[in-house]
Amino acid sequence: MSLPPRGARFALQAAAILALGLSCGGGSTAPTEPATPTPTPFSGPPNIVFILADDLGYGDLSSYGSTTIRTPNIDGLGAEGVRLTGFTVPAAICAASRAALLTGRYPIRAGIPWNPPVRLGDGELTVADLLRARGYATGILGKWHLGWESADMPTHHGFDFFFGTPSGDERQFWSGDQPTNDGAPLELLTQRYTQDAIRWMQSVKDRPFFLYLAHHAPHVPLHASSAFLGRSAGGIYGDVVEELDWSVGEVVKAVKDLGLDARTLVIFASDNGPNRTRDATFGSSGPFSGGKGSCLEGGLRVPALVRWPGRVPAGRSVADNASTIDLLPTFVGLAGGRLPPDRLYTGLDLTGLLTGATERLEGPGIDGGRELIHYFSKTPSAIRTGRWKYLAPGFWSPIPGLFDLQADPAENVDLRSAQPEVAARLVERLQQIADQVVESP
Repeated sequence: MSLPPRGARFALQAAAILALGLSCGGGSTAPTEPATPTPTPFSGPPNIVFILADDLGYGDLSSYGSTTIRTPNIDGLGAEGVRLTGFTVPAAICAASRAALLTGRYPIRAGIPWNPPVRLGDGELTVADLLRARGYATGILGKWHLGWESADMPTHHGFDFFFGTPSGDERQFWSGDQPTNDGAPLELLTQRYTQDAIRWMQSVKDRPFFLYLAHHAPHVPLHASSAFLGRSAGGIYGDVVEELDWSVGEVVKAVKDLGLDARTLVIFASDNGPNRTRDATFGSSGPFSGGKGSCLEGGLRVPALVRWPGRVPAGRSVADNASTIDLLPTFVGLAGGRLPPDRLYTGLDLTGLLTGATERLEGPGIDGGRELIHYFSKTPSAIRTGRWKYLAPGFWSPIPGLFDLQADPAENVDLRSAQPEVAARLVERLQQIADQVVESP
C-alpha cells in the first residue's frame, strides 16, 4: 500500500560548484600559474577542525539547493574538497547526536539517548581523549550539551580548553570547568566563538590540534549581529546562517594565515535536521520530509563538507552512506592511533572515501554496502542500507514503511508489499544490530 505524503516536497536544485580560477597576465600568451597552487600533500598527523551547526537543515546551503541563503564559504569547502550527500546522524536530537559524534558510538551505547538532563558517562572515551593521547592539543568552543556540573565539562573528557555553554541555555557560560560571567549576548555569539577559536588555534599552532567549534547557530531563538541583520533573502533565519558562513570563512582564512592549510582537515556538518515544532518552523529539509527529532530523512540527513588541500581532491560529491559515528575512527586513524579494543565501535574510517581511494564503504548490507541504524530516544526506529530504508512506526507515522530513497527521497511510497523480502531482511537486521549495540561493552 502507499502512504500519504508526509510533508511538502522540496525540489533539490543542483548548485554549480565554482571551478578554481587561473590568473591571466594582460595580453600575454605565456603559460600562467594557478592563482592558488596545489599544496604538497601532507603525510603527518593533520590538524582537525570540526565545525558543527545546530539545527541546520539539509537544504539550507546554496550548494545543497537553497536559493535564498548565500553560503559561499561553506560551499567552498566542498568546491575545494568533497560534498557528502548521504551523511546522517544516528539520532536527530542535539545531545544524542553530539554524544555519537564525540564517542563514535550509537547514543544509547554512550548513555545519552535524549536531551538533558543527561551526562556523558565517566567511562566513555571521546575523540578528544584519543587524540590528546596522540599528542594533540584539544579545544572546544560553543555548545557542549553533555552534562551540567563541573565534573561533566569537556575538560574532564579529553579537552584541554573549553569556553561555551554546557546546555542549551545560551546565557550560562563556562570556562574550563567553572561558570564565568565572561559571556556574550546571543547576537554576538557567533562572532565571539569565531574569534576565540582563531586565538586558540594561534596559541597551539606549533603542534597538531583538534578544534571542535560547536556553534549555537541557527538554533532558535534567532539573533544576528548588526552586520548581518536584514541582509539575507532568507529572512532572519537566513541572516543567522549567512553569519555562520562568515565564521567558516574566517576560520579557514586563519588556517591559511598560520601556514597550516596543507596540514589541516576542515569538516562542516549539522547535528540534525531543521526545527519543525508547532511554535518554531525554520530551515529546509531539501527534498526530504520531516525535521529535528524525526527519523524521517529530513531529521537524519545533514549537509557535510570536507576540505583538506592535497589530500581530498577538489569538487567531488559522494553519495555513499556515512555518519557522524564515522568521525572518531577517521580522526583517530589519521592521527596514527588505534581504536580501544575494549568497546564496540560501529563507525568506519572515511579516509578512503574522502580521498577517492574507494567509492563506497563495504559492509554486510544489501549489495555488500554498509548498514546504519537510527534511534528515537531508546527505540531503534530506522535502518538504511544502500538505496533502501525501513522505518518503524513512530510519531511520524502509525505504520511502518519500506522506502527506496533514490526514487523516493521524501519517503512517500511504502514498498513493503512490493519488496517483502527486502522489508523482512531490514526488520531483522534492525533488531540484530540494536541488540548488539545494547549487549556489547
